[in-house]
Parts: sequence; structure tokens; C-alpha cells
Amino acid sequence: MRIALVLPFWFDDDFQIIGGGDRYPYQLARALQAHCEVTFVTFGPRFRENDSDGLKHVVLPAVQWQRSNPVSWPGYFLDGRFDVIHVQQLRCALTSFLAPLCKLLRIPLVVTDLGGGGPALTMRLGIYRLVPRFLLISDFSRSLLPASTWPRTTVIHGGVDVADLPFSDGPRERRALIVGRIMPHKGQNFLIDAVGDDIPLMIAGRVIDQDYYERLVRQAEGRPVTFLIQPSDARLKEEYARSAVTVSASVFTDLDGRHWHNSELLGLTLLESMAIGTPVVCTAVGGMVEYVQDGVNGFVVPPNDSVALRDRILRLLDDPNLAACMGRAGREFAERSSWAQVAEQTFAAYRELARTDR
Repeated sequence: MRIALVLPFWFDDDFQIIGGGDRYPYQLARALQAHCEVTFVTFGPRFRENDSDGLKHVVLPAVQWQRSNPVSWPGYFLDGRFDVIHVQQLRCALTSFLAPLCKLLRIPLVVTDLGGGGPALTMRLGIYRLVPRFLLISDFSRSLLPASTWPRTTVIHGGVDVADLPFSDGPRERRALIVGRIMPHKGQNFLIDAVGDDIPLMIAGRVIDQDYYERLVRQAEGRPVTFLIQPSDARLKEEYARSAVTVSASVFTDLDGRHWHNSELLGLTLLESMAIGTPVVCTAVGGMVEYVQDGVNGFVVPPNDSVALRDRILRLLDDPNLAACMGRAGREFAERSSWAQVAEQTFAAYRELARTDR
């Protein structure tokens, strides 16, 4: 079976995975190679075809309307070279184009909502009704879709590669880490308030909103806050293992009052932290509460609450035994959430859809 696994995101020539929204489809594509022939597709300034750690990676030329919503002619997917097309965003121009065309040409289409994308007609014109199968990454993600889609929806929670993320029980630095795209709904500003002047913090990720990043830099002046922009995978593993706690401070309503209804459909970076044995603190936002068990493998606090964030971070920093217990519980959970299991469930859905659609 030939699969196109498509991430509708514009990457410059230096393709680099940062944050769960990129990492989920990339890791899924790699794991699926055990079952089928996979082509991982992204978008950029020119056509390229290369090998990415053993995975066939095709870059299609596109107009950079938005980094998270590139516009490209979908003809590459429609010439019969693929048995199933799996697009990794719902609200994007590519899904709006492909849904009616795949329906017309009887090409099985699968859509996953990763919470990104941009202005599109997918929902406004009801184009989502033409999608034969949704594979979603959390029950929260499912709840955001119209009830009419639920019979066509399967929830497969995100995975983690425990073999690639070895458990670390070594000494930890007294500091907090947050990993993810730098943009308002990630709530890094609330975390900077939480750490104050006495808790070191590292903010690692890709800058998506330049204005927001500059505000964070000004807010962090005089505080022990370090920014690590576009770190490599190897560097991220080191930072997970060195940090005493990994935090996700995501919000539904950001500091300017804007509402992000689909914030944190999963929160994959927390799963990676748990695999390494670093305890986590997250806000009660989106799908994170589906695997972060408060008081067991981490702490869950209300969003937009810097005081609560600070309290839980300090509890872990001041109680190494508690942190170690939560770290071990997180690792045990991660071991039950492998990418191999995710890929097996995903491939089963592909086979069922291809059989039905053909």
C-alpha cells in the first residue's frame, strides 16, 4: 500500500522538526514504514525529493500564504501514485482542495486535525462532509468536530519512541523547561511570570509569532530565562534530561484576549519528556489531561494561572523524591504509548478505508 502522509506546513530549505505539530506526522510516517510504502510530503520554495533518516521526503513548491497554510496545486496527489492520502491538518487550503477532488476520483482520503492550519473553506462551506475518515489524536479533538462526523472518526492518541528517548535518572538542574512553538496560545508569558526572579527557565522552540517573541524577551529581562531557538532533536533530548520539570502553559484565551478553541489537541512534547523520566506540569487545556494524571505522572493546573504553575513547579523542585516518582510513572506510561502501536492502528484504518472506498 502506497501512502502519502502530508504535513501542510511551509519549511525553508533547512527542514527541521520542532514541536508536536511537526513531530507527530513525521514520527508517524517513520513508524508506518513497517507496514507500507510511505512518502512524507511538506511544502517549500521549490520541488525537492530526498531521504530523511530513511524516510522518503518530498517537498512540493507552494505559495507561502501562511507558514501553517501553504497553497499548492494538488495534482501531485491525484495521478494514481497513492492508495491513501493522509493530510495532517483539517482547516487548511490543501484539505479544502483535496476533499472534493478525492471524492470525485475515488481516492481514499484521511484527515487528522493537529490544531493548526489557517483560513480555509473546509468548515465554512461544509467541505468536511466529503472526508470519508478522520483519525484524531485525542477525545478533545473529536469533540471539536460536528457530531455528524463522529461515525467516521477514530481516536488514536499520539505515540512516543521510547527507544530513542532513553530514561534518565541522573542529576537534574534546578530549572523548568518548555518546548513548543513560540506563539500566544502556548502561554509562555504566564510561565515567565510563574518562575519570577528565582526559578531558571528555558524556552525552546521555533518562533511563529515574532511580535509575541519580542514581548517575551522584554518580559524576561533581568530574569533567569534562556531562549533556545530551533534546537536540534539531539539538543532537545539533552534539555529534557537536564531539566527538573517540563511545563506546558497553554491557554484557551491568550494575554490579548484572543480565543484559541483548539489549543493543545495532544501536547506531544510532554509525552517525550515523560519518556525520558522528567516530570511534567500542564494546564487543563485540550487533550493533555487525557494522559497527564494529576499527582501521578505530573500536575495539572488551571490555564492562565501563574500562581498555580509556580506552586507545582516549586513542589517538584523542592521534593526530588516526588519528582523521581512522577518521572518513573511518566516513563511507564510512555512505554505503553509507542509509535509502533500508533502505526499499527493507523494502518488498520487505511486498509479498511481503501477496501471500502474502492
